[in-house]
Amino acid sequence: MLPPYTKPHLSFADQLTLLVQRGLVVTDAPKATEHLQRIGYGRLTLYWQPFQQRVPDPNNPKKTLRVEQFEAGAEFRHAVDLYLFDKQLRLLFLDALERIEVALRVDLAHALGKRNAWAHRDPAHLDAQRANQPLQGSTRHTSWLTKADQSITRSKEDWVLEFLATYSSPMPIWMAVEAWDFGTLSWLLEMAHPNDRAAIAKRYGLLPDTLVSWVRSLAFVRNICAHHARLWNAGIVNQPKVPKQWEAAQVVHIGDNFVQRSRVYGAAAVASHLIKRINPGTTWSSRLKDHWLAFPAMPYANVAQAGFLPGWDQEATWA
Repeated sequence: MLPPYTKPHLSFADQLTLLVQRGLVVTDAPKATEHLQRIGYGRLTLYWQPFQQRVPDPNNPKKTLRVEQFEAGAEFRHAVDLYLFDKQLRLLFLDALERIEVALRVDLAHALGKRNAWAHRDPAHLDAQRANQPLQGSTRHTSWLTKADQSITRSKEDWVLEFLATYSSPMPIWMAVEAWDFGTLSWLLEMAHPNDRAAIAKRYGLLPDTLVSWVRSLAFVRNICAHHARLWNAGIVNQPKVPKQWEAAQVVHIGDNFVQRSRVYGAAAVASHLIKRINPGTTWSSRLKDHWLAFPAMPYANVAQAGFLPGWDQEATWA
């Protein structure tokens, strides 16, 4: 049986004292206390974890466990620097993800709308095999449609309220897409008619399944950014598929090492490809490159932990 949580509430001063007792160097106590008040102990915990010691796992000799004691030379300011770096990284990603999301809305609305104004509501206009796949006592499409409709009925946007007050029919696809989030769009792309998936993927020079994989990966990153969670070395659950050489030659290298796909590097590489197809004149790739090249100097944390392995900045995708 697991033990109950018994740690007491601590004042900001006591929080700082506890960190010092655990070996974290604090060079400016008033400023550190201010950071704890402004950012919070819980959020900063995510950024000083790389500085904590690791010991062998007694239950698994191949693994280690992180303990509360800090490594020698770890400083409070390093955690703050990492937090600020990550904050800017999320903002950079949101810039790219907005453009990709908007483009995907147009792609889906145009492709499905040609079939029927309400093609998204009828599996007959979609990939029937995927749409009718059983899911929690229902079907994949039925479950998706429930969430998609909730996005509309819960919206407080003027144009949504005006439509609902004017018409008895559901929203057509070219309006409904504007009320959906990235995750909802990604699921519809995966369920779209094979011909429609292929047509949309062709715009980006990709095979349909490659595009679906990339969009799912970016939707995962979008959730991290939207919740202001740690991104710089986060594990990417929905890892992007490695493309064929003829699809996206500049992204093939993400298949060289698993850490490139399981951390944020892979998502950054596929975002770079997509944003360049959407807007060939974009500077996003070079801005992201510059940001990572300016990674703050500190012990125990480095760009390789995020999948940015030696030589990454020489890859063509960042030119």
